[in-house]
Amino acid sequence: MVMMEILYSIPELSHLPGPLFLAIGVFDGVHLGHQAVISTSAKHARAPNGTPVVVTFDPHPEKILRPEKAPHLLTATQHKIALIRTLGVRHLLIITFNRQFAATEPEDFVQQLVQHSNPLSEICVGHEWSFGKNRRGNLELLTKLGAKFDFNVVGIPPVTQWNRAI
Repeated sequence: MVMMEILYSIPELSHLPGPLFLAIGVFDGVHLGHQAVISTSAKHARAPNGTPVVVTFDPHPEKILRPEKAPHLLTATQHKIALIRTLGVRHLLIITFNRQFAATEPEDFVQQLVQHSNPLSEICVGHEWSFGKNRRGNLELLTKLGAKFDFNVVGIPPVTQWNRAI
């Protein structure tokens, strides 16, 4: 079993050896699409001897922003941690999602990640990921910020699995 270090604040990223490869998402359920984001990030980190880090949020953002519409969680946080650990990732950053964090502008969130990574090499997300105040951040904005701050951005397309009758 892989030992996993759990971080609870963005500044803690500065203690990890760079370059950093971040897989960011809520990852509720750690389904095939989530696994693709995490495993792609981990694979990209191997060649340059980088450090893959999964970045997630607790509680689920919907629970804070729209409690009446919050989804029933597929996995509790402890179970999510265990599932991510099985993917071989050794570092997990769990950001507390509260109203204050929800008010963070997407550019400020990314700037904090860049500031505390030594250096930030890549951010990998699902193709429809949105982030920051009013969900204003998206893959397009992230790509622009990547060009500005010199990191790669990978958007993972939808993962489909076909079951064929024999």
